[in-house]
Amino acid sequence: MTEGTEAVLELRGVEKSYPGTPPIRALAGIDLDISAGELVAIVGPSGSGKSTMLNMMGALDRPTRGNVLVQGRDLSTLSDRRVSGLRGRRIGFVFQHFHLIDGIGNIENVATGQLYQGVSRRHRRTEAIEMLERVGLGHRLQNRPNQLSGGERQRVAIARALLGDPAIVLADEPTGNLDSKTSDEIVELLRVLNQQGSTIVVITHDRDLAASLPRTVSLLDGKVEHDSAHQDGAQTVLASS
Repeated sequence: MTEGTEAVLELRGVEKSYPGTPPIRALAGIDLDISAGELVAIVGPSGSGKSTMLNMMGALDRPTRGNVLVQGRDLSTLSDRRVSGLRGRRIGFVFQHFHLIDGIGNIENVATGQLYQGVSRRHRRTEAIEMLERVGLGHRLQNRPNQLSGGERQRVAIARALLGDPAIVLADEPTGNLDSKTSDEIVELLRVLNQQGSTIVVITHDRDLAASLPRTVSLLDGKVEHDSAHQDGAQTVLASS
């Protein structure tokens, strides 16, 4: 965690096991802090625990042991309903396969990000338009996802994730379905959004992408192998298991 900044997300001794003979230990004691304003990559090979880590960070599942805190709130002390509410308000998600609804327009796709938060339809649409303009799609407001390129669809998904100004955005393989040029454009967009104040974590298997971001957390066998900051082409190890 960067000294003097607020911890948006904290994992303390997080373990996750699944039933089996023997049990499958997906996470084996993760300690991690994500500070406000960071742009971080979580990287690792298949089976390293990235997907399980995403579920823990995104409050989509509860750990077997350990604690997950979002803006200082320990999720283990909250009911499932309160966890769901906190997730909807404070965590934005971007997925590899976009998860957009082809039958509705871009504005409504983005506005669904606040559908269950008691926000009026008019306000949701106004904010959705602002978010689409922010990600460079002001000229595509009236289109539907099936009329867009892959990169444009991912921009719609990013706009939806940003709606309501969440404390953190989790991007799961956001360039996985895109060609190299479009991937570079999406990574650059994430950089710009981060510079504008968004806290973003990118979960990826792409080590080149990870190395291009300011901080990389490498997972292996459910543990943090390295936690490194990149500055001026150099790599500084912040922590290792």
